[in-house]
Amino acid sequence: MTPAVLRYSAFTTDPSGGNPAGVVLDAHGLSDDAMQRIAADVGYSETAFLLPRADGELDVRYFSPLAEVSFCGHATIAAMVAHARRQGPGDFVLHTQAGRVRVTVDAGSSPP
Repeated sequence: MTPAVLRYSAFTTDPSGGNPAGVVLDAHGLSDDAMQRIAADVGYSETAFLLPRADGELDVRYFSPLAEVSFCGHATIAAMVAHARRQGPGDFVLHTQAGRVRVTVDAGSSPP
């Protein structure tokens, strides 16, 4: 089963501008190959795959259409705005291949 893939644009208030990124809010159960296929189908420079942890923090993996990458700034922003729209704003800790990243999303960052 293919999960819902959200499409967000970072660094803009205009959906046709900015830096587009795909976002999968819960990638549990997806293999590396499945994430790679989804990213290729989305076709954006990166797609972020969130894996919520029991401790409330998030593992995040990033895939370009061709390979996994260790970190992507605009996909992180897109993913955290999407996550905050569902879970509410706040302080989050992400675990990426590049290391731990702290992100704060305020109410103004996650429009309805």
